Amino acid sequence: MRALIVILAVLGFVVGGIPLVGSLIDVMTSQDKTIVYQGSYVPFRDMQMARDTESTIATAYEPLDGPRWLVLACYPLIGAALGAATAVVLGRRGWHLTRA
Repeated sequence: MRALIVILAVLGFVVGGIPLVGSLIDVMTSQDKTIVYQGSYVPFRDMQMARDTESTIATAYEPLDGPRWLVLACYPLIGAALGAATAVVLGRRGWHLTRA
């Protein structure tokens, strides 16, 4: 049963790493063709802004780092844990690996 747990945990780790690797490839290969604004947004005085424009501006300046990268980094660990849990359940139901 130990071999089944190890194989499914490694497989889950690899499959869980696919979104992380895909995101890193996207970040490294994307070309920024626009100028990135590095300051903060300060509204004009005595002027009202439409709510949809305000929400668009608020979401446009959200940082790329933070919880989203933390969740992506945890995907391989989550995949490994689910693979090991699946192996334990399968092992208890009588599945086992045999040598060819």
